[in-house]
Amino acid sequence: MNKKRMLTIMAILILSGIGLTAYAQNAVAIHQKDGKVAMFAFTEKPVVTYSGSNLLLTTTKTTVQYPIYLLKKLVFDVEWTGSVSHIEDIQMPEEQFYFNNGTLVISGGQPGAPVTLYSIKGTKVGQWRLDSNGRAEISLQMLGRDIYIVKTNRFSFKFQKP
Repeated sequence: MNKKRMLTIMAILILSGIGLTAYAQNAVAIHQKDGKVAMFAFTEKPVVTYSGSNLLLTTTKTTVQYPIYLLKKLVFDVEWTGSVSHIEDIQMPEEQFYFNNGTLVISGGQPGAPVTLYSIKGTKVGQWRLDSNGRAEISLQMLGRDIYIVKTNRFSFKFQKP
């Protein structure tokens, strides 16, 4: 066999191997910041979408919702060969806030987590803790007209008190 023909056969084998490797991917892996990894087999036809600040993964068997701030990465796993017998539906409360009659209401947070209020100049105005239900109601009556920053362990935001 001549060198040219041998190189052609080797190139075909290498390219075939690359193609096989690409098709060997068999799961979507979602890595969370706390070290947990959820695997979703391609045979279940996973579809990833986003809704607000959540990643939604829908398969033929389930829909799972993850707050984006809890995620580290999403990858196609080429090594995983296991089977999925059961995927638990996970509904994590999403921390949210709203204003109601001069009160800032925060809900869906981690119970006991701190909530800190700062002036726009960075001065700490007050600190509270979320109750056992992950909720806090903070009166804004004592605040002067200014811009403030609210910081929790999951998000920060600014608001202006008129």
